[in-house]
Amino acid sequence: MAATVLFAVALAASGMGLVSVLRSSMIGSVDTALELRATDIGSLLQGGASFGDVAIGDEEDSFVQIIADGAVVASSANLEGEEPFTTGVAGRARTLGSNPVADSKFRVLTTEVDAAEGRVQVVVGSTLEAVDHTVAKTAGILAVGIPLLVALAGVMTWVMVGRALRPVEAIRSEVSEIGATDLHRRVPQPATGDEIGRLAVTMNAMLDRIESGAVRQQRFVSDASHELRTPLAISRHMLETALRDPESTDWSTIAGDVLDEELRMQRLVDDLLWLARHDQHPHFLQHALLDLDEVVMRQAVRTPGRVGVELDLSAVSAGQVRGSEDDLTRVVQNLLDNALRHATSRVAVSLHSEPCGRVVLAVDDDGPGVPPEMRDMVFERFSRADTARGRDDGGSGLGLAIAQEIIADHDGVLAVGASGMGGARFSVEIHDARAD
Repeated sequence: MAATVLFAVALAASGMGLVSVLRSSMIGSVDTALELRATDIGSLLQGGASFGDVAIGDEEDSFVQIIADGAVVASSANLEGEEPFTTGVAGRARTLGSNPVADSKFRVLTTEVDAAEGRVQVVVGSTLEAVDHTVAKTAGILAVGIPLLVALAGVMTWVMVGRALRPVEAIRSEVSEIGATDLHRRVPQPATGDEIGRLAVTMNAMLDRIESGAVRQQRFVSDASHELRTPLAISRHMLETALRDPESTDWSTIAGDVLDEELRMQRLVDDLLWLARHDQHPHFLQHALLDLDEVVMRQAVRTPGRVGVELDLSAVSAGQVRGSEDDLTRVVQNLLDNALRHATSRVAVSLHSEPCGRVVLAVDDDGPGVPPEMRDMVFERFSRADTARGRDDGGSGLGLAIAQEIIADHDGVLAVGASGMGGARFSVEIHDARAD
């Protein structure tokens, strides 16, 4: 409707402009003819011809008057006996609404010339009937044609816009029917290659991300529920077994076992809360300068385990990085916990600077290692590699996932490979602050 209204206004303005230009052009042609006739008569009079010698034809659509001293001394037959015309300024044509020749408007021009009998006025006029007829006919055609063109343009615009927006309606209809259980559905993609086609591609890409996120969330909730249920079930089983024979039960042992399961559940809950906060809000990294070697030494000393931790910090001053001390401490702790759980007898930690401006932290163990085909999986949340490095030893399956998130926040890389000790090597690379 808006396009039709604008088109109608434009056509109406163009039509009125056309009529105005046409009328002005035709009146200009009449004025030119009047000037030529007045010039011809004036030339005869200036050449010495008398008033009676000037031949003035009797025409129905024009007239001539020669006025001397306020009296008509000669005229065309259709103005015989009429009073002199007064047309105002000489040399300028005017339009008169009434005249004795015809009922239509006339265009009249007065010129002054010096004749043999003295100074006289030559008044010539011509009817505008042909001009008015042509203009009226043109206006009538436009009055009929413009509404038809507007109606045609409105219909065509409605059809073309509707056709262009039909894919949008199909996209809207499909999206309105997609619910939480229908995230596999996709909107139709028109093969037009225009903005609507790109909109459909973008919409489907968004649905892919939503479906992928929903799948990960469902899996995460399912795994978290299972992991939380396990320590609860173990604690309940131990307590129920002890209550069947309370007198012979070693309650101190039961209390210690239940406490271990409670601590395991608390660590799991802490990890879940950290990941939830990290996923919901982008992690704000405080770029503080810190010595990574001090963090490693503190965690190695404080970490209890059934095997010792060997430290190799040959370049003690090499571990300067920028980042969050709390987060990097958590990374070191998670890597040490992972190595201590799976090591047979040895865990080695090394830290050094590379010439390329990177600080490399490596944690090696002599455990079963991680098969090459499973090395990407170990960084997934609640991932299970194989039975040799499973989580039946107290791990939550979130430590490595959290470590990878933190290292990514620090623009670093966390990778796993084979260790020279026969087990797994987890290596961290972070930008060396001394290279700035």
